[in-house]
Amino acid sequence: MGLPPIRLTKKPAFILFTLVLISLLAAPGQKPVASEPWHRHIGRMKNHLFPLAVGLAIFLITPSLRAAAPTLEGSRVREQLNEMHGQPAPELALKGWINAEPMTLKKLKGKIVVLDFWATWCGPCLASIPHTNELMEKYAKQGVVIIGVCAKRGAEKMADTVKQRGIKYPVAEDTGTIAAYKANSYPDYYIIDRNGVLRWADIANRDVEKAIKILLEEKDEAE
Repeated sequence: MGLPPIRLTKKPAFILFTLVLISLLAAPGQKPVASEPWHRHIGRMKNHLFPLAVGLAIFLITPSLRAAAPTLEGSRVREQLNEMHGQPAPELALKGWINAEPMTLKKLKGKIVVLDFWATWCGPCLASIPHTNELMEKYAKQGVVIIGVCAKRGAEKMADTVKQRGIKYPVAEDTGTIAAYKANSYPDYYIIDRNGVLRWADIANRDVEKAIKILLEEKDEAE
């Protein structure tokens, strides 16, 4: 089963200090210069401190590892979605584009793509529109593209919904994208990186911006 990529975040100085402490405690003891009892006393101290230092390092580093990736939703098809992580994203099958000319993943190569699976009859989807507009305005100049994939049921109201709700990002009616991505609830968010690879499928709504930032940092690090 595929797993979402995990990136190490920058560690604070105290984590480095802890790792140095471990290396010092793990180093073989030197031949005693003074009395033998004192050397045995130092050895006992190292035996007690070493596991404590290891535990401290694990405690400090583990939250950083967990914080590096966005939270995934508990989907009924989570295992299948995980297997899609790290694979080329399925091509988009959409029609009736609004707010943009028809797009393909080939044309979007080099962009970070956020797929927002939504429906005109979905209350949480409609409630999320203002925040999604904010994300688009905030990150568009940095190469982020948000596409609203509208479910077929209720799609006849898509154009009216765009006007009434003030949707500013591209939206289009689904003709197979939902099935290809195994999206089974609304809203669902999928993130595709600049290489056209599906990085995360159905992430927690609150972590969409976090996922965007992670991919933006990858470009900064590469430069």
